[in-house]
Amino acid sequence: MLDRNTEPLGAPTVLICEDEAIIALDLKYQVEDMGYRVIGPVATVAAGLEALKGECPDAAILDVRLREGDVIPLAEELEAMGVGLMFQSGHAIHEEVLDRFPQAQFCNKPLPTGEIDRSLKVILKPSMSNAA
Repeated sequence: MLDRNTEPLGAPTVLICEDEAIIALDLKYQVEDMGYRVIGPVATVAAGLEALKGECPDAAILDVRLREGDVIPLAEELEAMGVGLMFQSGHAIHEEVLDRFPQAQFCNKPLPTGEIDRSLKVILKPSMSNAA
């Protein structure tokens, strides 16, 4: 387990957008324990867009349905920046999301750690090979 008080140097960054506080915190800790650096979690599209002003993440884990509406505007901005996308939802039909974002990964809630790790490796693989 990583020390959460120190960020891994050179680790890929993952933006988390999740509006349920307990799920967001749990997801943050899981992703950090996998060796990634986390931006957020943020709970709204506006907060996610604001976070992008400071840093471009390598990947993003996005809850499809937020209290304020869907996460699509943030996903579109991230996609335009070349960020790998992983959607999660307990409600959305994954075909709808993957039709719009065919390069993305989709996971149903609750997210098992192994599924998060596998999905992040899939969406990070293209950017990691470009960096090599």
